[in-house]
Amino acid sequence: MMALETNTPALSKTEANKAIVRRYWFDFWNEKNINVLNEIAVENVTFHFPPGQAHQPPTLKKWFETALVAFPDVHFTLHDELAEGDKVVSRWSYEATNTGNFLGRETTSIRVRDQGIDIFRIENGKIVEMWVAQDSLGLLQQLKVIQ
Repeated sequence: MMALETNTPALSKTEANKAIVRRYWFDFWNEKNINVLNEIAVENVTFHFPPGQAHQPPTLKKWFETALVAFPDVHFTLHDELAEGDKVVSRWSYEATNTGNFLGRETTSIRVRDQGIDIFRIENGKIVEMWVAQDSLGLLQQLKVIQ
């Protein structure tokens, strides 16, 4: 029996890293699939937040769980993706409705939009480090937490 040839080349490391980050946005956040977390990230992802970041969770799992309480319909759009070496940069936006407690505040039922840029560092096929930059001030203004 003759072996079948495939025309599908193996993904380069850069393309494989981009695929992991796409799973973060689409499978994890948009599909709300917490089970994918073990496949794409280490348990203790190191976060780097700018000063004034509204929400700074201790773990990615906790971030996901608390975000879905406050914004269960959150949906991300990935606008740009750049990768080199072990890093992937994503420019994204999301829309969501505040239907649960957020930062100790009652539900507002306000529809919000946010945007940002994240940098992911991938090691051995998993996200190990993230730099997160988003418009926390704009989000708090939309929720009428601050003027």
